[in-house]
Amino acid sequence: MKKYLLLILCFPLFSLFGQNTNGRWSDLFSYSNVKYIEEVQGILYCATENGIFLFDPSNPEREWVKYNKTNVLSNVGISAMNYDAATNTLIIGYDNGSIDLLIDGESQIVLDIPWNSFSGVKKINHIFIQGDVAIISGGFGIASYSLSDREFLETTFFYNNGNYIAVNESVIFNDRVFSATDNGIFSYQLVNGTNFPNFYAWQQVAGTQSLGGVKYMELFNNQMYFASNSMLYKLNSDTQFSQVQAFSNIKDLKSNQNILAIAQSSQVSFMNTNQSVVTHSEDFYQTTEGGVQMQKMPLNTGIFYNNKYFGGTTNFGLIDFDLSYLENAEGYKPDGPYNNLSYSLAVSKQKVWIAPGGMSDFNEPTFNGDGFYYFDKFKWNHFKSSELLNAKDFIKISVNPKDDNNFVAIPFAEVPQWGSQTRIGIFEFNQNGETFDFNHITSPFVWSYRMGGGSFDKDGDLYVSSSFLDEPSGWETNHYYQRKGQSWRRVRSNKNRPSTALSPEISSNYIWFPNARTGGLTVLDKNMTEVVTLTKSNANLYEDAVLTVAIDQNNNAWIGTLLGLTVLNNADSSIESGNYRTEPVVIIQDGIPEALLTSTRINDIKVDKANRKWIATNAAGVYYVSDNGEQTIYNFTSKNSALPSDTVYDIEIDDSNGKVYFATEKGVVVFNGDVQDVGDSFNQVIAYPNPVRPGFKGNVIIKNIPNRASVKITDITGNLLYEAKANGGIVEWNTKNSKGIDVASGVYIVLMTNADGTQTKTIKIAVVR
Repeated sequence: MKKYLLLILCFPLFSLFGQNTNGRWSDLFSYSNVKYIEEVQGILYCATENGIFLFDPSNPEREWVKYNKTNVLSNVGISAMNYDAATNTLIIGYDNGSIDLLIDGESQIVLDIPWNSFSGVKKINHIFIQGDVAIISGGFGIASYSLSDREFLETTFFYNNGNYIAVNESVIFNDRVFSATDNGIFSYQLVNGTNFPNFYAWQQVAGTQSLGGVKYMELFNNQMYFASNSMLYKLNSDTQFSQVQAFSNIKDLKSNQNILAIAQSSQVSFMNTNQSVVTHSEDFYQTTEGGVQMQKMPLNTGIFYNNKYFGGTTNFGLIDFDLSYLENAEGYKPDGPYNNLSYSLAVSKQKVWIAPGGMSDFNEPTFNGDGFYYFDKFKWNHFKSSELLNAKDFIKISVNPKDDNNFVAIPFAEVPQWGSQTRIGIFEFNQNGETFDFNHITSPFVWSYRMGGGSFDKDGDLYVSSSFLDEPSGWETNHYYQRKGQSWRRVRSNKNRPSTALSPEISSNYIWFPNARTGGLTVLDKNMTEVVTLTKSNANLYEDAVLTVAIDQNNNAWIGTLLGLTVLNNADSSIESGNYRTEPVVIIQDGIPEALLTSTRINDIKVDKANRKWIATNAAGVYYVSDNGEQTIYNFTSKNSALPSDTVYDIEIDDSNGKVYFATEKGVVVFNGDVQDVGDSFNQVIAYPNPVRPGFKGNVIIKNIPNRASVKITDITGNLLYEAKANGGIVEWNTKNSKGIDVASGVYIVLMTNADGTQTKTIKIAVVR
């Protein structure tokens, strides 16, 4: 049975994703924050906010198995989980009120949820399973679900003076449903094996309303226990209860193998059936500004299994309390970033950097003290703020294209230094094997202001922006640059605008600095002389808050603002001529022309090797459009893809393998794209789908073609059906002939020749109508 369950949970929910991208996603989630643990036939299922990992206590070195939105689960934000051995059922609830059901070899999303129309918080707070029935608790009240019929049976909406009452947890005990709320415990007898819908007929367990809220309930040793704040109670009858023992700030109750785990903020107490308690905690070393200190590991939950005491921590994954600190320092968890905060990314040849900091509305620091995270192709590294002069809000990592062992980390918030004064600067890192040297660069950076970002150009020269320096008067923006082998230089731009200069984009002749809030798009020449600032009034921008700019392969500037997207065609020559009016991208929708992505906050734009554009928005997910923007290839959202959120802050493309990385407000995911650097060889050319089966409506993709290679598709008699150049190593064929008519069933020949005519390749595509 154990192997069977592990097998069925590996089935991906392919029906979730409607854009033919199944199997092309992977995650870069953190698995450090273990919120719930379920023992499933000898395996510990550890749920974090974005996924579940499996731990085998009998083989701690076993290869990690992970379930998340990129393979099995339908969502992120896990808020409840429970397993019932009798029915071989695992149910997972989420913050947004959705539910995944995994039962008898099938996995599905639970549909027709009765609280979908509920206007309050839909978060699933708890799931209790008894026999065929799951009792689901949430902000609306409770609902019962039949595991065999796969339908909801009854819903009870909880009220108090006309307002909804959230149910924290529920259990079935003595043929009654007991529900814990912040107003105490309410109960009613089972009716036809489920909950009674009329809440006004329910009874309150006397005295529980004065406990300050009941958060947790658990059946243990044939008794019902519950917790309120720092006291554990036991129900003595349907209407009476008694105190068991005081604990400190109870966070969870979990019963397994005749042991009740009482989790608290920094310890877990394990109670046996005689109510004898043993308490476990774990210390860890924390480097603070004043030195190294011993701290208690923060904990969420605990579980006892086969004479082992385990704890679910917020930062260290799963720990075994029988191990020493040094053995628990990394915890049991899949390797990953420190947490799921992500503001921006950098990638280079399978290396990945995540900056988790941020700035509130491109103005105020958030004072994120998590440092930044770096995957060096083998393992994740965490560079802590406490090790970097306590710098806060790392918002940008910029990697030297000449040497990806050299990179800079840019914090937004100030670094305390020299008494009450502050200086921020940037941190330059050089990696030598497994060691890192860093230099805190403060000169010529001046006092009391905020860094907004930075970029290397193709030659390894570095350009950095800053804002909010009141010097000599008004709001001043500063630009800094360091040419290779030269000292840093500073360029001042006093525009008296309270803007925030962000990371620049670099074209052949100019450096383009987006200025969030009201600053427009400032253009400097390669001598760092300010040429012009593009605004609504002089360049037809939708908004003076410019958040991003990308220069494509045709030297067009794609400009993302707070209120939409415009394009400056022939960007360099337009600036030189003084005619820099931008235009929207016009698309045809149902025969009607309209502008692409108007009234939409554009957070980032990236151009791939095929000159297509990836566009990150603040609430509409990600758009992948053709080179001119007139065709939308993908629109990934949290509903139709593995994106954990529709708010996407940053996009990066690894040209070495075609992978596209998305930094969202809920973590980082990766899409295995088609466009990449493939060199001059045809060795890796593939076409898919191949064969093309009946009913297929998409395009056949031919990838891994040398850039600019000539591609011709003919029938077996040599008639030319399609011809194209392979930009970015990819060509798409819509399986139509030169007249736009669907080709018949048969075998078609793909003839390829590289740009200089020295190599050729032929493959076949089968079409079945």
